[in-house]
Amino acid sequence: MSSQVTDRHAHLFTVLFQIHEAREPDDYAERVYQDDELEDALLGGPDAAGIIDLDFEREDTSFPTAVLRALREIQRAFPEATILRVEPDDLVTIAAIADRVGRSHESVRLLARGERGHGDFPAPAGQLDAKTRVWRWSEVARWFEDGVGPVAAGQEAGFLAAVNDLLDLRRVAPEAIDDSIASDMAALLPEQL
Repeated sequence: MSSQVTDRHAHLFTVLFQIHEAREPDDYAERVYQDDELEDALLGGPDAAGIIDLDFEREDTSFPTAVLRALREIQRAFPEATILRVEPDDLVTIAAIADRVGRSHESVRLLARGERGHGDFPAPAGQLDAKTRVWRWSEVARWFEDGVGPVAAGQEAGFLAAVNDLLDLRRVAPEAIDDSIASDMAALLPEQL
């Protein structure tokens, strides 16, 4: 029988979670540092809102596997926690796009307005205020990958957007989704879910 060698790479990401009324970090730090499964995590917080972040440099066969395993381990170690999101976040401004792709703010602004590039830049996902628009990084990264060239973490952007959308749904569903419409809403999910 031949042995199979698994190619493992280091993956960097941050998981933000909240523990309501979290005050003293010593208990959380002790749980992280005594847990063999979280030995690759660096704890930050909690802040005034009880938000804790765990920075991971996880070696695994793929980015999705690394993230999903980390989420399960956080749920086990912190059962009272609400997992908020995995960063880097999907919503980005022009400045954040410029930073992620290594271009100037003006270059990305012109691409977004269709004044440069191959056109069809993704539509904004919304506005923070009258002057600040936001885009979905998963869509922007795909646009750059398809027409300009590879971008760092571009391949993971769609996966992170889906994971964060599912975490949002899990958080808001109990108050927002009535049992009478739950099955109709479930029908909107992709078949693989």
